[in-house]
Amino acid sequence: MEEELHTIKAGIAANDQKAFGQLFALFYKRLYRFSLSILRIPELANEVVEDVFLKLWSNRSGLSAINNLSVYLYVAVKNQSLNKLSLKANEWISSGLDEMMMNVVAVDNDPYTQMITGEMLNKVNRAIEELPPRCKMIFKLVREDGLKYKEVAAILNISVNTIDVQMATAVKRISESLGIAKNIPVHPFSKKIKKS
Repeated sequence: MEEELHTIKAGIAANDQKAFGQLFALFYKRLYRFSLSILRIPELANEVVEDVFLKLWSNRSGLSAINNLSVYLYVAVKNQSLNKLSLKANEWISSGLDEMMMNVVAVDNDPYTQMITGEMLNKVNRAIEELPPRCKMIFKLVREDGLKYKEVAAILNISVNTIDVQMATAVKRISESLGIAKNIPVHPFSKKIKKS
C-alpha cells in the first residue's frame, strides 16, 4: 500500500484529479468512521473529512514534504474533528441542549445500526462500544482500519507501548463479554490499567 500511496501522492502533486479520486476512495470511509468516533454526529464527521480532502487538494504542491500520507490524513481529521467539537460545544452551551438531543436521536435511528443481525455480532459490537473511549478508538483504528501500532501512536501522539496495552485490554474485555476470557492470556502490561 505504501508504494500505491507514493504513486497517488506524486499524481496529486502533479494536479492529477484521478489520483486524488483514488486517495479519496481509499480513505474516505475510514476517516469518516474515525471522525464519527470523536464527534458522534454523522453530518459533522462528513464535513470534517471533506474539509481535510479539500485542504489537501488546495495545498497539493506541498505534498512531497509529507512522509506518511496515511498518518497525515488521520492527524488532520483528528485535529479538525476536535476543532469542530469545540465549536459545537460552544454552540450547545449558548443555544441549549435541544439540538444536541435531536442529534443523539438521529444517531440512534441510524438504519445501519438497526439492521445489524446475529447474536454474536451484536455481542461483539456491544462489547466494543462498552470499551473506554480511548481504548475503543485505538481498537477500531487497528482492527477496522488496519493501521499499524506505530501509525496509531503517531496519529494519537502516544507511545506504541500504550497502543499495545490498550489493545490487550480491548481483546480481554471483548473476550469476557463473549464468555471466552479463560482462553486469553494476561498481557504483561495489563496490570497497569485500572478497571473501570
